[in-house]
Amino acid sequence: MSTETELAPEPPQSTRQDILGAARRRFERFGAPKTTMDEVAREAGCSRTTLYAHFRNKEDLYASLLTQEIEAFICEASAVRGSGGRAGSKIRRIVEITRATYARNPVLRLALTRDAEMSLEPVASAFTHDQEHRIIELLRRVLEEGVAEGSLRPIDPERVAYLMFHLGRVLVERETSGMGEYPFDEILSLMDEVFSLGIAKSRQQQGRESA
Repeated sequence: MSTETELAPEPPQSTRQDILGAARRRFERFGAPKTTMDEVAREAGCSRTTLYAHFRNKEDLYASLLTQEIEAFICEASAVRGSGGRAGSKIRRIVEITRATYARNPVLRLALTRDAEMSLEPVASAFTHDQEHRIIELLRRVLEEGVAEGSLRPIDPERVAYLMFHLGRVLVERETSGMGEYPFDEILSLMDEVFSLGIAKSRQQQGRESA
């Protein structure tokens, strides 16, 4: 018999993804508070031992699912910053990505609204707070670049980003929950217009500066 300590093999990532997919389905249908780890294991077609090899408890499972979904969203939104176009079009694209993400992802949407029956509020609160700071920081950088490129007035990017985020959040929450009173595209265009009038330089101003 070998005296060397044998390391336990790493749990396969495909199994982890199967578990996260099963958890997402259960959380969407019944809510995280009412879902048990046993139910997730049955949904994933694995044993309790396998489930707990990947996740310590339900809070860890819920946090891991939120992390995966949020990171995918942040990655997509961040890619907009490096794309072509002016700051205004980038900001609109980020808002559109936010809308689409929450429309198709009930787990994230319920975490955002901190629905007591469907989300684990302390975990959801921590993750949405972190997401808020990251999106505001992304918007701030886009706004700073807009000022540098000459398409925006010399505004305070941090405060304008804060305002944009929270106005956009209200619109997205109402739209994805079915409470929006006006077509989202119309409201989004109106928000663009309001912000453009407030922070964008007119074409005449840009023309005089480039002359």
